[in-house]
Amino acid sequence: MTGSITISAADLLARLGEPGLILVDTRDAADWQAATIPGAVRLDVYGYFVPASDAAGHADLERATWAGLSAIGATEARTVVFFEAKTGMVSPRGLWFHRFAGLDGGLILDGGFDAWVAAGGPVAPGIGAEGAIARGTGETPPPAPRRDLLAGIDEVVNLPPGAVVLDVRRPTEHAGSFVHPCCARAGRIPGSVLLFYEDLLVDGHYRPTEEIAARARAVGLTPETPVVVYCHRGARAATALFGLRLAGFAEAGRVFVGSWHEWAERCDLPADLGPDLGTAG
Repeated sequence: MTGSITISAADLLARLGEPGLILVDTRDAADWQAATIPGAVRLDVYGYFVPASDAAGHADLERATWAGLSAIGATEARTVVFFEAKTGMVSPRGLWFHRFAGLDGGLILDGGFDAWVAAGGPVAPGIGAEGAIARGTGETPPPAPRRDLLAGIDEVVNLPPGAVVLDVRRPTEHAGSFVHPCCARAGRIPGSVLLFYEDLLVDGHYRPTEEIAARARAVGLTPETPVVVYCHRGARAATALFGLRLAGFAEAGRVFVGSWHEWAERCDLPADLGPDLGTAG
């Protein structure tokens, strides 16, 4: 994962209309249709989840990713900027899909549409191309998918010594006092370390890199620590992954794409419950 990760509203405003630039609104259709950045297309990147992170699940993810990005012209663009209302759990997932497809030039609009409006950017009703990254869609995988950006459940079970599984869900999910209704059980992956993804954000933007680094170090991570990130279904994990990368944690490179939803279904695998005050290492 190389190159820039975010772009400010001011910098994007200066580049509006640049050849090869595609703006991707990841908000709900009604919000996009009401007002968006002029020319922005829409892509649903949130609805996809991986029920099984085996070879078949990875293959479906590849085909669905390429189909969704192709539908909005993002596979041919030089620069693709993903945004939501404020930077949160959706637009970073769009960037993760873009990079997983082996494409360069993807960015997150830091601060999202709200930052764009605050910077004096023009708005217009959303019209034009729409797409979705959805299971069971597409027939063609990307020419060069980045499988190094994901981890399957077997890889998580067999991580080498020194690698860290990072849980970026809410503390109540980590402790098991809250569970999503779609999950088979509550809890966390044994040994996983908690770093709530929202602690890497402030006022709809990524925190300054030194603040992100401090929070990562507080839970025992170093820039050299191999990290696999998980959440409920893979969205919040992408937000945390890019936050860590912004802060120079070069080995924070993979998302467990099945995340807790898949782990909870595997009753042959253990789960921990209760408060966890531990750190990595």
